[in-house]
Amino acid sequence: MLLAFDALALSEMLKQEVSLGKIIHGDNHATLNVKTSSLGREVRQHIAKIDALLSSPSPPNLVLIPHCAECEFQTQCRRKALQNNDLSLLSGMTEKERKKLHDKGIFTVTQLSYTFRPRRRPKGICDKREKYRHSLRALAIRQNKIHIVGNPKITIEGTPVYLDVEGLPDRDFYYLIGVRVGDCDPAVQYGLWADSVEDERKIWNEFIGLLANITDPVLIHYGGYETMFLKRMGDRYGVPPAESRVTKAIKNRSTSSQSSSHRFTSPHSQTGSKILAIFWARHGRVL
Repeated sequence: MLLAFDALALSEMLKQEVSLGKIIHGDNHATLNVKTSSLGREVRQHIAKIDALLSSPSPPNLVLIPHCAECEFQTQCRRKALQNNDLSLLSGMTEKERKKLHDKGIFTVTQLSYTFRPRRRPKGICDKREKYRHSLRALAIRQNKIHIVGNPKITIEGTPVYLDVEGLPDRDFYYLIGVRVGDCDPAVQYGLWADSVEDERKIWNEFIGLLANITDPVLIHYGGYETMFLKRMGDRYGVPPAESRVTKAIKNRSTSSQSSSHRFTSPHSQTGSKILAIFWARHGRVL
């Protein structure tokens, strides 16, 4: 969108349409062609909104949005949102949903938290995924607790190995593999770090070596990011033979999202709570 705005500004200056732009990104300086002319209408709509905001005598309502992470005023706006206990602190809530709550007289996270009422589910839909409720997330924030809807259970036959991976998507580079072996004390944790792209193969081989020394390893992780990691690293650097315990563990891994009829609601970000989610799912505990 920024590229389309630059193209529009340049078109106005040159009195000639600039219909194509290029984005150069990554360590290998990959080039992405963008047809800026197709975004012209949307850019003009954004400009009209900005013009209306600047011409208004009163400041706009504070609403946290995904773009806040890139804005220089992020800290200031978030501090004010916390002071106001604003509904936009619930990142998954849309503008339409906020307006609907405002019409009901609900303007803060605390107010919304008191509207949550646990409901008994009919037996016929017990296996279906629980609907996401902003009111439960608000309750989790107010109480600073993780809530688990239902009684999730993961049956593991072997040694549980909890996996958490971090990377840089724009560089297609994984720099950290976090591993926790076992459930309780004396559980062992490993942090495998790659300081450069060249070290990525090293930490993958270290990870494979760890699995090879574990009796009947069962990989457990949250969501699809680790699934993609295992596939890409296997394609990129290879895996042991199909009959090995390592390859079987990768193939037969378990994710917390496979418990589709249950939902974890945390006051923290997804990254900060995903290992907690699968750990408590393993033990069937509710916080």
